[in-house]
Amino acid sequence: AADEFMKSISGKKPEKTKVIVSSHNYENTPSVDDLTNLVAKIQSTGAGIVKIATTAKDITDVSHMFRVMAHCQ
Repeated sequence: AADEFMKSISGKKPEKTKVIVSSHNYENTPSVDDLTNLVAKIQSTGAGIVKIATTAKDITDVSHMFRVMAHCQ
């Protein structure tokens, strides 16, 4: 869906405008590997900003997000 949207607005948005592509998981926080793959998938759409929201059930879930964020700009 994000790929299709990005194609549909190609050349139609102001040059400095960034598109936010987000993923929301209301059930849990995926593994670090799954989150890393998700970031890569979202980036591959051409998104200017990647947003990921998950449901943390304990402190280790938060550490998953920090580990992934450490490799993002």
